[in-house]
Amino acid sequence: MAPNMLVLKSGCDSENMNANYHGNSMEEEPHNRSTEKSTGKQNTRYWQIGAVVSCFFANMCLGGLSNSYGVMYTYMKEPLGTKEWELSWMGSLMGGCIGFVCILGTICVETVGCRLTTVIAGVLTVLGYAIGSQMNNIYLLYFTLGIFPGTGVSLAYTAGMVHVNRQFSKWRPIAVGISVTGTAIGMLIWPLLSAAVAENMGWRGTFLINAALTMHFLPCALWITPKNNVHWPKVSLTETVINCFKIHRLPGAVVFCVALFPFGFGYFTFPTFLPGYVTAPPFSMTSSEAALIVSSSGYGSMIGRVLFSGIAMVNKHSTKYMLILSGCVCGISNLIVPLCDGPATLHISSAVNGLAIGGWVGILSLVTVELFGLDNLSRVFGMHMVCDGLGSLVGPPVQSYLATIFGKESSFYVAGIAFAVTTVCNIVSIMQTRKTSCTSEELPTKVVDPGVDNMAFSPDKTT
Repeated sequence: MAPNMLVLKSGCDSENMNANYHGNSMEEEPHNRSTEKSTGKQNTRYWQIGAVVSCFFANMCLGGLSNSYGVMYTYMKEPLGTKEWELSWMGSLMGGCIGFVCILGTICVETVGCRLTTVIAGVLTVLGYAIGSQMNNIYLLYFTLGIFPGTGVSLAYTAGMVHVNRQFSKWRPIAVGISVTGTAIGMLIWPLLSAAVAENMGWRGTFLINAALTMHFLPCALWITPKNNVHWPKVSLTETVINCFKIHRLPGAVVFCVALFPFGFGYFTFPTFLPGYVTAPPFSMTSSEAALIVSSSGYGSMIGRVLFSGIAMVNKHSTKYMLILSGCVCGISNLIVPLCDGPATLHISSAVNGLAIGGWVGILSLVTVELFGLDNLSRVFGMHMVCDGLGSLVGPPVQSYLATIFGKESSFYVAGIAFAVTTVCNIVSIMQTRKTSCTSEELPTKVVDPGVDNMAFSPDKTT
């Protein structure tokens, strides 16, 4: 009979036996790691989808609310006993705050995060519309229907756009394109719905419904990544304010921001002055028909955002040229309005204007990242929105004043000239950034022997 043999296991083998005895096989570790990776991807995908959804709604409110004020003027003028130029200040204050408050939005995003910024935006917007719907004093309406909603929409818009750009890298053009399509949807449906509701419930009921709709900013905030989950450098409030005013150190950034002033000057020309233009002789249309023409820009805006974002996805270097092209088309579409002789041509002009503006907004943040880098997105984006807000604040009152002197056609002529100035400024800014990049490329590079494997070398990098 063979003797009993005692088999001695090594320390490693004994650990394997203990692991198998307790049901924790060492072979399960790769599986657990892959499970953790898949779970992490699912969580990342969840927050990415949430970022697009929340930004989409913020853009929809931005486009819809600001483009419905011109239609609402026709329902507010007689009950309030005010003139059109007095009501135009309401929309211009909202448009101006959308731009001005972007600098405040930048500070809030960098200090308290995008989620809490969106919550603050929802509270301000709801309070403004709910209180303003019960007011009769025109000066109180400037605050409740102009400043409060403009501030809230601006905060939500800034938080959404910055958050989407930070959540995506490869698919950033598509994500931004889908998000800004919300502006086109708002431009398409909001004027029509406002006119339909105002016919039955009056202007007060319409603004109450606006308050109920903008209350959805609060659940949208839950779709935004919490601040402690965002791996982004933290800065103090003082540093954020100082950094926003240091854009002069970036080549071309100042001219790029200044270009937004004339753009904002003519941005609200169609939704503000087209209803009054077509309801007067020789067209003599109804307010509902005027709202339909204004909403035609929504169709074009939707196509422009999707088209320009798709082209940017295929060729990322084409965004600068598309920005220049869209500025030119914006000016032309305004200049041809006085030449329109019927509803069909007015619809076409409105759709072309929406196409150009939609394409502009769809690629604006992409061009900002391409020219100045992702690290400078928030401060450059905030400063050029301030310039845009200044133009939006000054534009409608000045155009309304000129219309009383030179006729209603002068508003569209001035807007066309403003867009031409924007195009020239963009060309100068792009040339300045290209000159700087060409100068940096002329720096001497380190020569590496191609016959030697150097894992630290990348052909795309220079030293």
